[in-house]
Amino acid sequence: MQLSINPKTDQLSSDRTKGNESPNADAKRQVIPMAKKILLCSSDEIVARRWHEALNGVENPSSVATPEALISSLKKGQTEIVLVDLDLFGEDYQQIPQLLCQQFPKVAFIVLSAAPNDVEGLYLITNGVKGYCNRYISHALLLKAVELVRMGEVWVGRSLLFKLMSRLSPSKLTDDGKKADIEAKLAKLTDRESEIARLVGAGDSNKVIAKKLDITERTVKAHLSSIFRKTTTKDRLQLGLLINT
Repeated sequence: MQLSINPKTDQLSSDRTKGNESPNADAKRQVIPMAKKILLCSSDEIVARRWHEALNGVENPSSVATPEALISSLKKGQTEIVLVDLDLFGEDYQQIPQLLCQQFPKVAFIVLSAAPNDVEGLYLITNGVKGYCNRYISHALLLKAVELVRMGEVWVGRSLLFKLMSRLSPSKLTDDGKKADIEAKLAKLTDRESEIARLVGAGDSNKVIAKKLDITERTVKAHLSSIFRKTTTKDRLQLGLLINT
């Protein structure tokens, strides 16, 4: 599971009240090769239309308007990613992991909330949801979220990221005598890799890291691949936990 660190995840579109806005030009230029379909689940026609417009250039997603219709569609298979409007569940959002994530473990669920908060997001992400953001997220960011979740990453905002790292950092890592192992792994890194690893641990995105170090994002990604290999971590979240431990 990889974690996308983007402080603008919950950025609202400048025209959040318009359901028929045109997709962001940057989003149009992105290409995501989808092997299976995307399913949108919202009873709000304006919200569903916003999401559809954001993804329409990549694939023609299908839509359902109720949890019952969503589950019925999922049972047919061939669904890879589902965008779920949290308003469908209201205060019963805690049933999402059992109702959706556990029943359909091969499907990635992105939950979009009208009023995101870290308590809600923390519960959902730590119980199987792969993305959590504002239901009025801009077209470009929604497309990016889908792209990254499809790649195995988790899409959350910066505030929630730090809470996740704090909650998921188990003290038993050192209690079990693994401190020396952690230090040995970090010792394998070059000075530049150590610098990038620390910035990842601080929650910086690839773009921010590239700017701080005056290198390209492509170079950052190359360093991260080496860092993951040397530290035997699978993604940014595991690396962040390693650094902060």
